[in-house]
Amino acid sequence: MRSALLATSFSVLSFVSSQSLAIDFISQFGLEGRYFVEEGDAGQKQENGSVWARPELYYEWNDGYDRLTFIGYYRHDENDDERTHGDVREANWLHIGDYWETRIGVGKVFWGVTESQHLVDVINQTDLVESPDGEEKLGQPMFKFSTAQDQVVLDFFVLPYFRERNYPGVEGRLGVPFEVDMDHARYEADEEESHPDIAVRYAIIGDDFEVSLSHFSGTSREPNLVFNQDLANPKLVPVYPLIEQTGLVMQYIMEGWLFKFEGIVRSGFANSQGDEERYGAVTAGFEYTQVGVFGSDADLGWLLEGLWDERGDEATTFLERDIFLGWRWAFNDINSTEILMGAIYDPETNEQLYSIEASRRLFDIFTVNMEVRAFEGGDPLPTATVERLQALSDPDNKTGALQNEDYVQLEMVYYF
Repeated sequence: MRSALLATSFSVLSFVSSQSLAIDFISQFGLEGRYFVEEGDAGQKQENGSVWARPELYYEWNDGYDRLTFIGYYRHDENDDERTHGDVREANWLHIGDYWETRIGVGKVFWGVTESQHLVDVINQTDLVESPDGEEKLGQPMFKFSTAQDQVVLDFFVLPYFRERNYPGVEGRLGVPFEVDMDHARYEADEEESHPDIAVRYAIIGDDFEVSLSHFSGTSREPNLVFNQDLANPKLVPVYPLIEQTGLVMQYIMEGWLFKFEGIVRSGFANSQGDEERYGAVTAGFEYTQVGVFGSDADLGWLLEGLWDERGDEATTFLERDIFLGWRWAFNDINSTEILMGAIYDPETNEQLYSIEASRRLFDIFTVNMEVRAFEGGDPLPTATVERLQALSDPDNKTGALQNEDYVQLEMVYYF
């Protein structure tokens, strides 16, 4: 676990000490199949196939003090035109100086430590058509300056261009109750996508702990979805407000225990009366790892987290008062077999989300991944437009649109 903490620290040592070739090309190719237990609300198919590719190119010079990175991505989906898409995940130039570095171009930044959700992670936009868990991100244009002294890391970001969130299309699964009209997105900022965002992060990283304080000022990556007031052609329009978000992340290792905390305070939320408010949200818990469980080489991790959102029923997410329980099984075998199982439960509404993620390497060049997700405890939404709109306002049924979306996914990844 200590190595996981140190991996988040300043990247100077890893690049300077690297003995890799000046040019390095890596590529991945994937085949994915999904099977849904039921048809979609609008008759979407139960079977779905897709293929994807991820080329990566790295070029170093100046003894490793300068580095160009390019990571592309493209997916072709059998049924959903919106899920057929390409993206530049990263395309940037890194320059390393004495105790400082700069990165210019398109990049990805991850902030956060908890398993069930990442409240603090606010730099990159979610690539929602890839996966419903929000883990996949779009590349973000940025200028980043970092400096490190002893155990302290300071990052400063200028983000000159905003990227909208993507959503599944009318033939896609795991979508929202109505089609999202991404062509008519609205912004609070007069400059719309060109509004510059800024962010700063101050982190202290020790041998067995990490504490970071961050602040973000700019356009929210999470839009508010508002009805277009057209019953003949109902759609949801994304509205992107300006926000100020301050985040705190902490984690601490004590023998087999890893304690985690993420908390934010954010402005820019409009309540049911239309008034803007500032609210807080917290995710906190622990992971306990049993090493060599049952006398084997495997490690078993127990995860428990609590999720709380001050907005309560008015929260834009269903993770406002929930409990997460999970198990992480690392077999530590030659094939790097891993299984992660988890469940999220809302004790007030009885809504539940179950997930299984498993992976295993084959023949050194293949990886097989499996993903299972199931949604329980909510009521499927009515099909009629008016009744559907009324059901959306029910705070005790925020997962209604997902009740028919249980699925199993298998994926084969080839590395070359």
